[in-house]
Amino acid sequence: MQSFDTALDIGYLRNLWDDVCYQHQKEQAPFWSYYDDMILKFVSSKLEKLSQHEIYAIWLQDPDLYYQLDYTDVSEEHIGKNPLYCIDDISRYIMSEYIYKEAESWRNNRLRQLLGYF
Repeated sequence: MQSFDTALDIGYLRNLWDDVCYQHQKEQAPFWSYYDDMILKFVSSKLEKLSQHEIYAIWLQDPDLYYQLDYTDVSEEHIGKNPLYCIDDISRYIMSEYIYKEAESWRNNRLRQLLGYF
């Protein structure tokens, strides 16, 4: 996310990661859903490149998603294919457990100045 330009024009922010961190630490912009959708697409695109066992390994980390495995079609025709129907759920799990939790406490000089930590 650091390679994407900022959408907020408030002086200190340089990239999308700064935007996300600022909004999680201060307040979310009215167009937060735009950010959320962009991050979802980014994470989903990375997951779609993983093998099936890597997808399931991530899936099993989330208790809510783990219980969905009981209803998963694991017939021979689906073996070796990524469960694309669950990519959004897994992406949301990664976003909440890793990206957004990190954004709540991330600091750099730009954010410190903007948030008044100096």
